[in-house]
Amino acid sequence: MTIKQKLIAFMSYLGVLLFFPLNFFKKDEFAHYHAKQGVVMFILAIAVAFTFWIPVAGWVFLLAYLVIWVTGIINVFTGKSEPVPVVGRIAERISL
Repeated sequence: MTIKQKLIAFMSYLGVLLFFPLNFFKKDEFAHYHAKQGVVMFILAIAVAFTFWIPVAGWVFLLAYLVIWVTGIINVFTGKSEPVPVVGRIAERISL
């Protein structure tokens, strides 16, 4: 795993930057795997943003999101293609 591959896969977890590895690095399995998880994380981030009108639940969802996000980033920089909790199973079912 090269540092270039890791940096490209890392972009998958940075909001709209996920479209770069998703569109331009489809042949790179590592980057594409994390890009698919990034798509689900992006949708989840939008959903979490709408939960802040619920007093405690918004913070709970944000904390859960941050744990999943950090897990994905750790997987990228350790060179693992492992599913992150909840999101990984959903991402494996989609084809992009």
